Amino acid sequence: MSEVPTGYLATMTAALVIMALMQIGVVIVAIVIGRRVIAVTEDLRREVRPLVAKAHKISDDAQRVTALAVRQVERIDQLLTHTQENIGQTFGLVQQAVVEPVRQGAAVVAAVRAAISAFRSWQDRTSHPRDDEDALFVG
Repeated sequence: MSEVPTGYLATMTAALVIMALMQIGVVIVAIVIGRRVIAVTEDLRREVRPLVAKAHKISDDAQRVTALAVRQVERIDQLLTHTQENIGQTFGLVQQAVVEPVRQGAAVVAAVRAAISAFRSWQDRTSHPRDDEDALFVG
C-alpha cells in the first residue's frame, strides 16, 4: 500500500510543478505583453503629439481668421452705413439745389401764364364790347 500513496504523491507533485511552471509562464507572458503595450503606447504618444500640436495650430489659425473676418464684416457694415448716410445727405442737397428752384420756377411760370391769361381776357373785353341789349334779348 505504500506504493499507491507514493504514486499519488508523485503525481500530485508533478501536477503542482507543471501548474507552477504554467503560472510562471503566464506571468512572463503578461510581463512581455505589458512591455509591448507600454512600447506601443509610447510610440502612439510620439506620433500623436505632433498631430495634436498641428490641430492646436489649425484651431488657433482658424480663430485668428474668424476674428479677422468679423473685423472685416464690421468695417464693411460701417462703410455701408456711412455710404447710406452720405447718399441720404446728397439726395437732400440735390432736392434743395434742384427741386426747390424748379418748384419756384414752376410757380413763376404759373404766375406768368395767369398774367398773360388775364391780359388776353382784358384785351378781349376791350376789343369786343358787349352789347348789353343782346345779352338781355330772349328770343
